[in-house]
Amino acid sequence: MAIAITEDHQALGATVADLADKRQLLEANRSLLEATEENLPAAWDEIAKLGWLGLHVPEAYGGSGFGLEELVVVVEELARKVAPGPFVPTVIASAAIAASGGEAACANLLPGLADGSRTAAVALGATATLDGSSVSGSAGVVLGGGLANLLLVAVGDDVAVVEVNDPSVTVETPPNLDPSRRSARVTLDDTPATVLAGGAQALVDLSRVILSADAVGIAAECTHSAAEYAKERIQFGRPIAMFQ
Repeated sequence: MAIAITEDHQALGATVADLADKRQLLEANRSLLEATEENLPAAWDEIAKLGWLGLHVPEAYGGSGFGLEELVVVVEELARKVAPGPFVPTVIASAAIAASGGEAACANLLPGLADGSRTAAVALGATATLDGSSVSGSAGVVLGGGLANLLLVAVGDDVAVVEVNDPSVTVETPPNLDPSRRSARVTLDDTPATVLAGGAQALVDLSRVILSADAVGIAAECTHSAAEYAKERIQFGRPIAMFQ
């Protein structure tokens, strides 16, 4: 069963699925398997203009003012085509900032994430430390780190939000097992940060919810593809589905 259960959610899911097919997101994913570099997908601007990056972001900060329920419908459908790009880490970041950031942080950070002009990554396995409003150490392995403008780092009970283009930030993207969804190693050296006090648990919780929706989409498509194959694959003169 898909995450979308209401008529509105089903309509939203159908719209996402239609765009994924028309813009050939699965093919775009496959093209990254042999690519030396990962760039934003060609459909990124269109996805941003449709408002999907800001579905869950309050209207006051450039979003649509809906909730996680609408967001995870989009995440699931994009995952069915293993859509390339930093959609998932970017919406995790904006959801965490909206949940834990003060008015100044939200006003500064959320509009760019909602309109697609900024991308984000999230570091949940960091060994970095905070010293006032600066952070140092390893952010660990960061999904989408090579495409991010903004990085959210869970440090103790807090979250440090840093600009990736700061000269004190080092990003390395080694060869990945999955070249279509690359992770980076990020190191911070006394990097200026906006601190979301007490925001680490919200970041972890939101990451789990949104990544779970991503996994649901991938698993659902695997199940569908396997079932369709079983109807077509002939063995001993019959489709193999008949032997199940």
